[in-house]
Amino acid sequence: MRQGDHFLLGYDTDEERDTVLASFLLDGLASGQRGLVLPPADVPGQVALSFLEAHGCRVDEELAEGRLCVDPHLANPEGLWDLDEVIRREARRAVGDGFLGLRVCTESLRSLAGKELKTLHDSELFLDPVFSSLPVLGICQYDRRIFADTELAPIAGLHHGRVGADDVWRDEILTISRTFSPPGLALAGEVDDTNVTAVARALHAETDRARSRAAPRTHLDLRELHFIDVGALRLLAFTALGLYTAGGTLELAGVAPHVQRVMRVTGWDRVPGLYMEPTRARGAEGAGL
Repeated sequence: MRQGDHFLLGYDTDEERDTVLASFLLDGLASGQRGLVLPPADVPGQVALSFLEAHGCRVDEELAEGRLCVDPHLANPEGLWDLDEVIRREARRAVGDGFLGLRVCTESLRSLAGKELKTLHDSELFLDPVFSSLPVLGICQYDRRIFADTELAPIAGLHHGRVGADDVWRDEILTISRTFSPPGLALAGEVDDTNVTAVARALHAETDRARSRAAPRTHLDLRELHFIDVGALRLLAFTALGLYTAGGTLELAGVAPHVQRVMRVTGWDRVPGLYMEPTRARGAEGAGL
């Protein structure tokens, strides 16, 4: 993200929201920018920013030094009406305090959005001049469990784009991304001996997160995977077995039919803890082997 960017985050889980905001705010601190959070409820700053502690951030110190701030403005029924003025004032204050700019995160209650979201729409419309004229970057958060996609479409058009969690890995042939609903990973491209270590590291981190959940399952989306070698398939079987010992499963989605045949021939499809979802329609070539 660059100065002036104003993005929309539509999230399905609290974990997804916290992951994106943590990266956004901590990158800002590292870049000499102040972080400002405007939550939809009036809660203490330490509580509103508690998710950052899991990323090594000493929230109490950052609040005390003014590098992070929490403003309950959007908990006010009239908070949307002058949101642009609040952000304009805080951006100027951040610069006056010696920061290089401001990173702001906003979220408002649906009940305050007005009829057919008009109040929310107008508030977002007035934000663009602020972002285009001051050293400020912003993420507006919308809970997709509350706002329908059809409602968010016109709101999204008032932003410079949508934002999501950073890729876990990206090289010339493979992208690994986190998914949150269901929790797991999505692989796109090709997995071979040049990047299988990156896949192993991503799976290890994801299964560690899975073990902290009540149901320690990890979902692996392979629908955009065009090639996977036998060594990587062996890694999936090994990962599934490890999850099984913790009472969990590794769920594979979008596995190409001929890859499923290899799994059956090797017996890896019968590894405890491994589950392959029924195959849906894929591209003509599927995932090579």
